[in-house]
Amino acid sequence: MLTIVFTSCGDDDETQEEVDVFAGCCSEEPVYGANVNNLDESNGEIIVYNLFTPNNDAINDAFGIVNIENYDNHTVTIYDIDDNIVFESSNYVGFGNLFPDGEQGQFGSENYSDGTYKYKIVIENEDVFRKSGTFCLFGDFSALDEQNFSDCTVGSQFDPALTGN
Repeated sequence: MLTIVFTSCGDDDETQEEVDVFAGCCSEEPVYGANVNNLDESNGEIIVYNLFTPNNDAINDAFGIVNIENYDNHTVTIYDIDDNIVFESSNYVGFGNLFPDGEQGQFGSENYSDGTYKYKIVIENEDVFRKSGTFCLFGDFSALDEQNFSDCTVGSQFDPALTGN
């Protein structure tokens, strides 16, 4: 019987690399293939907010998708940075069906950590409408001085909590 054991002789196990959890969160680039839009948008253009602050102040507390409620056959899927599905809804309307689900507190969501998430929205099927991208979930305003969200306001009202107002 042959047994092979690998042992690390370096100090790699003690080295911790700092990771910017907000890197790329405001990118306009699709993350799951090219976006497809063959949708008759007479019921309204689909616009995605790419920054939200689930701090229970009624401003940008959920991942916002403008006009999604006007299209019955839709699916919204949210992934963490490692492409694991963390949320999915085929009825992305009303507070009970929005991301983040669960309790919100003064410092963000109880169920989800601050950082970059990915999304994919499909209406009808992926040949009719598919949009994907990244967004920021930011609730811990104690770290505000370390963040720059100037590029993250596409389609949404900038939350006054982010500016200290």
